[in-house]
Amino acid sequence: MPDVESRRLDIALSDIKRAGFEEDVEVVGGGTFGVVDESAWKVCKQEPSAGTTIGSAPRLMVDRSCDDGDSDKAADESEPQDDNTADTKKKVRTKPKVEKPAPVETFTMPALVGANLQDAQDMLQALDSFLLTQTDATGMERFQVLDSGWKVCGQRPRAGAEVPVEKMVELFVVKLHEACP
Repeated sequence: MPDVESRRLDIALSDIKRAGFEEDVEVVGGGTFGVVDESAWKVCKQEPSAGTTIGSAPRLMVDRSCDDGDSDKAADESEPQDDNTADTKKKVRTKPKVEKPAPVETFTMPALVGANLQDAQDMLQALDSFLLTQTDATGMERFQVLDSGWKVCGQRPRAGAEVPVEKMVELFVVKLHEACP
């Protein structure tokens, strides 16, 4: 099983397929309408863990963004557990899990205000920025089901900022026919 935590769902599914698993992957989460656009969801947890042989359908828990404040928890989860409530499915570890060093790469944040949401996502991904969330700028908390039908009204961090690739980028968006607030 490849390490797909913190990756966009579409990329995680592709990585699992490239690892040789051709069957359906169970995706848990996805909000009210489920997962409509796989690129809009992030894998927060995976079962089985990275480096484990895939025996049955992998399970990916997804959300728009994961609680990034639990870095200590993530480190604890890589340690063996003797918890009686742990999953009883047979898990075979093929190699020890090695902590990956944190990426130190950065990119210069482009000016995305006025851009189509899909184009803005593509620009960020071309800069190796894959941690992205978008927020309805009207405050109505609408989901961006079809990214190409939305435009960017604001961004965080600001254009021109030097941004580590592991930092979450937030885009504030409205539908194409709407004015920015």
